[in-house]
Amino acid sequence: MSFAGDTHRMDLDAALLADSTILATHRRGKQMAFEASNGRVLVIQLGMTGSVTIERGSHPRGMDSKHRHVIWHFTPAAHTLRAAGIETATPWRLAFRDPRRFGGLTAYASMNDLQKVWATLGHDAANPSDALLRAAMAKSKRPIKSSLLDQAVIAGLGNIYADESLFGARIHPLRLCNSLTEKEFQRLTSNIRRIINAAIEAGGSTLRDYRDAFGQPGDAVQAHQVYGRAGLPCLGCGAILEGFQLGGRTTVACPRCQDLSTKPRGLVE
Repeated sequence: MSFAGDTHRMDLDAALLADSTILATHRRGKQMAFEASNGRVLVIQLGMTGSVTIERGSHPRGMDSKHRHVIWHFTPAAHTLRAAGIETATPWRLAFRDPRRFGGLTAYASMNDLQKVWATLGHDAANPSDALLRAAMAKSKRPIKSSLLDQAVIAGLGNIYADESLFGARIHPLRLCNSLTEKEFQRLTSNIRRIINAAIEAGGSTLRDYRDAFGQPGDAVQAHQVYGRAGLPCLGCGAILEGFQLGGRTTVACPRCQDLSTKPRGLVE
């Protein structure tokens, strides 16, 4: 766990919002924040294998019982209980698991401290602005996918949805940012918005162990057009999808739908 935004290191219980009332939750990109009644804020970042799960009744067993780094005991608000059709306000548990430790928790003294950090992030991927995205990328000589994975450019876009968005926009991942036209940027932001919000509606992409807060897998993987399909026929044109590494990340594209007539030479990642 890390501590930020304070002149002194707060104690662990305070940092983890022990004995607090949660007033609100916030999100920016891949970061989720709990704001407590005393003003303190705790940010959870899941990384590749992290999860936050609501537990009721008996504790989980087997693999689900492992790597539970932090467990909060809490009583839900009355309106939450009514919405769930539950009459008795018995304590629930909120468990943060992170088997491979790519995620983490960061404590802030106030929302103002957190907002200063979030100001360094790009526009949120759930509702991107093509004008802001174009302003951030238009002069860059980086491959477009590398820029899409930069959280300072657009917050919340990961490897899966970068590939899917570029396919939807018919833009090859190796295209240099400064080669894109205004219409291509508009098409790209439109597809990012569509694909991210459809994935949220479907509960996310469960490839191996991802589950939502209630332990349910997501169905967004059913809509994947290119990610994880290298070597298979394109669902749009039938051409064989190409897989390659870009900046250390597995990348998949259609050589026909995402035509790249001349691949950039001397590409440095």
